[in-house]
Amino acid sequence: KPLLLFWRPLLVTLGGKVLANEFKRARERTMAPAMRPLYLAVACLFFASPFAFAAEPRRDGAKTFSVLSRPVKLKYGEVHNTIQDPIKLPKEIVDEFASDPIAIVNYDVDIVTMDEATGEERQVPLYAGYNHHYAMGIGPYEMMKKYYEAHKNDPYGGYELNTTSDVHSFGSAPVMKRFMSDMAGLGLPVPNRRGRRAANFGGGSGAEERGTSHLLPSPYAHVVDTPQALIPLIHLINTKGSERNQDGYSPLLECPCTPQRSFDLASGEIDGRPPVPPFSCNLKFDQEENPSCFMDIYEGGFRCCEHGVFVIDTDVYPPESLPETTFYFKFNFEYESVAPSTLEVRPPACCDVTANLTVGGNIEYDVPACTAGVAAEDCVHEMTSSQFFDLMPNYHSNETRKGDVDPETPVDLVYAVGHLHVGGLSLDLYNDETGELICHSVPKYGTGEEAGNEKGYLVGMTSCTFDPPVRMTKETVVRTVARYNNTINRHGVMALWLMEVSDPKPAAF
Repeated sequence: KPLLLFWRPLLVTLGGKVLANEFKRARERTMAPAMRPLYLAVACLFFASPFAFAAEPRRDGAKTFSVLSRPVKLKYGEVHNTIQDPIKLPKEIVDEFASDPIAIVNYDVDIVTMDEATGEERQVPLYAGYNHHYAMGIGPYEMMKKYYEAHKNDPYGGYELNTTSDVHSFGSAPVMKRFMSDMAGLGLPVPNRRGRRAANFGGGSGAEERGTSHLLPSPYAHVVDTPQALIPLIHLINTKGSERNQDGYSPLLECPCTPQRSFDLASGEIDGRPPVPPFSCNLKFDQEENPSCFMDIYEGGFRCCEHGVFVIDTDVYPPESLPETTFYFKFNFEYESVAPSTLEVRPPACCDVTANLTVGGNIEYDVPACTAGVAAEDCVHEMTSSQFFDLMPNYHSNETRKGDVDPETPVDLVYAVGHLHVGGLSLDLYNDETGELICHSVPKYGTGEEAGNEKGYLVGMTSCTFDPPVRMTKETVVRTVARYNNTINRHGVMALWLMEVSDPKPAAF
């Protein structure tokens, strides 16, 4: 049955006019009439001023605060891919919410440098520092500190591999997933959640979300008890001064495997460690022998981008001779007080185009170049997969264990945005049974040299906000359709959905 579902023919025509009309109907269906003018206004803001919300809250009555990361010092071609020691939140936030929970309703992330003479912040263009992805958690300081101590030496940012302490000390679930579950308060009776709720943001978000709003519709929010500290995971590559290819971007952002990377096929290890996540592609990718799905033909991507490595050949470019740059990540939040009507959100276990109903997914894949002689406008690589919306305990894992949840449990989809890399054209989410388009997320590409508008780089993604929410169940099958331009070969691209859902239940307060 899973294979039949996976190979099920597309239920809708994907032609431009049909897709556009379906997208329009999806937008109209998912927005209350009063929200439609707001959507148009936000769309205009998105393309005119991608950083507008940090200075001007978009939800009535909301306030803002910002947190600056610890310095990230990188030589040219060097990778930072780990968590930082927890950073204390502004004192006024800690004091205001010492006894009451905070409701975070929006956020954005920027990369900056500091003028040593004046202390002035300056935005970093993506051709100087490439934000591969980020994640962050906010909660009580001791909770954040405990997680940091357990994962501070993990080479892939603590995703599932723990090199500091015994992975089994956290139970049978992978440590990052266990942590994220704890942060969201999953599995706890509602009355017991107060006093220990934390929130996590980002996950797979990267450069493409620099100008993307994450505003949740009222009354939804990320709810945190005793907000005291932020712990960031920063995956950043110093590409300052790198040559840029014919499309205008640095090839270093694809994390090429250099001669210094050690592949041990007998033990299944890269640089002496198991690859994270384990290679785990669905049947379609396996049959096509996609290089990102097999260790013996792997050429570049996340698994060659662990913390501290270089994505340039250090025999040719000795590290001691390379220039160093100091970067900072700036995290901007929009918040309000929790009200009796506030509803919590969390990420569901979905969706990755390399996964299916039984395979947890590989996170990344390669896009092969189109056949020679094909017109450039016709060079489009499309991949499709179907997955359960929120019913895969082995998501981004090679485990096959089953969850102990009721598959008919209702889930409300509140927010969705696609995660694509350079070359991405679109990411679509459908109800697999009805063929209804749920979300159409498309990229914005830069046209200049200034930060936020870098030519050749993906600098923004359109998002979908659902008010009222889209009601599904955990076992609802959704289909992801990813499209990339393939005039050239691309390594380690991604096609993931970053979503927020709410579990129908009493209000958070």
